[in-house]
Amino acid sequence: MRTSIVLLLPAALIAGPYPPAAGVAGSDAISKDDPRFIAWANGYSEVHYGSDVDTVWRTPGKALGPATSDVYDIVCLGNGGRIVLFFPHPIRDGEGPDFAVFENAVTNTFLELAFVEVSSDGANFVRFPNASLTANPVGAFGIVDPTNLSGLAGKHRVGFGTPFDLASLPADAPLDRENIRFVRIVDIIGDGKTKDSEDRPIYDPTPTVGSGGFDLDAIGVIHQNNGVFAVTAAGIDGDVFRVEWQSNPGSSYRIETSTTLDGWQPAATMSGNPAGAATVWTTPLPGDPKRFWRVVRLDAM
Repeated sequence: MRTSIVLLLPAALIAGPYPPAAGVAGSDAISKDDPRFIAWANGYSEVHYGSDVDTVWRTPGKALGPATSDVYDIVCLGNGGRIVLFFPHPIRDGEGPDFAVFENAVTNTFLELAFVEVSSDGANFVRFPNASLTANPVGAFGIVDPTNLSGLAGKHRVGFGTPFDLASLPADAPLDRENIRFVRIVDIIGDGKTKDSEDRPIYDPTPTVGSGGFDLDAIGVIHQNNGVFAVTAAGIDGDVFRVEWQSNPGSSYRIETSTTLDGWQPAATMSGNPAGAATVWTTPLPGDPKRFWRVVRLDAM
């Protein structure tokens, strides 16, 4: 009797409509060494761990700075956990992908997934449209075909980022695409109870323990805002002049004054505030001559 053995090669997994894994023609994966990356997350404002994550994996600082190929250089969110990261400069909407999220998947098909959300003010977050076409539950060490995934972090193996383009967000989203100061990563418990943008069940390796959930390595910035930020209020407030702006955590700002529109002189320096908190500066109302005021982000110079 003749026996036939069929091997399932990686190409056989390319069944869905979306770009394939890193290293396969047509992939949207971006290498950690891609020269398009000009900045990396440099701080976090909140971490909420989900279930089944050991203490050894609870080091948020490992998600800061450049991506690596070290599968241990991560913060594990746990099942259902989340984290918010911020950057030296806000992310802006440029041509093509604007940033990429890196996970530590050891293969092209062991993929732990997360939603990606962005915010300009630290309070209103908008989730990227996403799709998961995986038809059936995936066991703890099961296979996920990356061509069935779109708009979800964790699609690519360690060393390769999943790209996100701000242009794909809804036109009426409550944010400033030129001033994205925060990125939130939200782990997906892949048992099918969590749904994608079209209300389809999302499946990924489940259950996982010890280092359960999404393993965040880094977030790399491709397009950043080097000088523009939002001043939300300025003017006379009682007997003082008041200016308020959306500061970026980790940045410093200098308030400058002049009696004309040149010859600016420094008046004060302030640091950016944590997530969602505006920076406010006041000064007694000056006498004559009238003065002009401006705010300059120092690390944009």
